[in-house]
Amino acid sequence: MNKKEKLKFHKVAFLTNLLIIELDDIKPTAEIGANVHIKSKEFVVALEPFLEVVYDSKQICSGTYLSDMTNKIDTVIRKGFEQILD
Repeated sequence: MNKKEKLKFHKVAFLTNLLIIELDDIKPTAEIGANVHIKSKEFVVALEPFLEVVYDSKQICSGTYLSDMTNKIDTVIRKGFEQILD
């Protein structure tokens, strides 16, 4: 797997994990939301063989990297949302 492919898998896995985290928080009750939540978890499991290549660094798996990235995304979205409301 080349560097560009690793980056793509990393991005997809990160965004899917972020979706799961948000849906865990929202706890969707509508059928479509519940299905997306379930399918996202299944998708992450299916990605595991590819993620082993991308997440072979213990620093990423056990560090604050994923949390830091989530906080950055939250900030960008919040600032963009505030601009929309102004």
